[in-house]
Amino acid sequence: MRRKTFDVLFSTRDGMEMLVKEKCLWRSLWYFTMSVGLFCGVITNQFFLEQPLSVRFGIIAVVLVITGVCLLMYGFLLHGILCTMGALAGDAVGLICLLGYTTLPFLMLTPVALLSTKMSFTGIFVLAAAILAGLLWMMYLLVRSLQSVYLIDFKRALATVLFSFLLIYTALVLPFQFLFKLLMLKFS
Repeated sequence: MRRKTFDVLFSTRDGMEMLVKEKCLWRSLWYFTMSVGLFCGVITNQFFLEQPLSVRFGIIAVVLVITGVCLLMYGFLLHGILCTMGALAGDAVGLICLLGYTTLPFLMLTPVALLSTKMSFTGIFVLAAAILAGLLWMMYLLVRSLQSVYLIDFKRALATVLFSFLLIYTALVLPFQFLFKLLMLKFS
């Protein structure tokens, strides 16, 4: 493991501040592809073992494209929230360059995903715990990257990330919940 990657994962403040100083979009894209691709690939190759290799690669490619677009859009959402709140010191390109590094926990948890696919029924719970741990670790790295790019404190960066989750929930989940409840009231 390279020293920069180790610093991003385990010495987050110093690692993120070091990466902000250099634009590293291609390296970030490489780490994103490697982290999400390997994590998804291990799971896909075990669950769809009977399918041809082209189907499994297709699933991995679709997951990578959808995850990449969502992560990019989420980065611009965070940039917009921070610009609205008055944190004008950062730039969107610096944040987008760090978003690929925030997926590195999934690279670290790939052996756990492989182990969970080899287990029986308890493997589902191990895989769910690995995904939850990866998402929480990714959220922590996201807060640290906001802190480094926009020169804000940890509490404000954490509040921004939590507020962005609330906005995403309000825009994407809440309308379907209302629709479901209205349908249930109509049919009951």
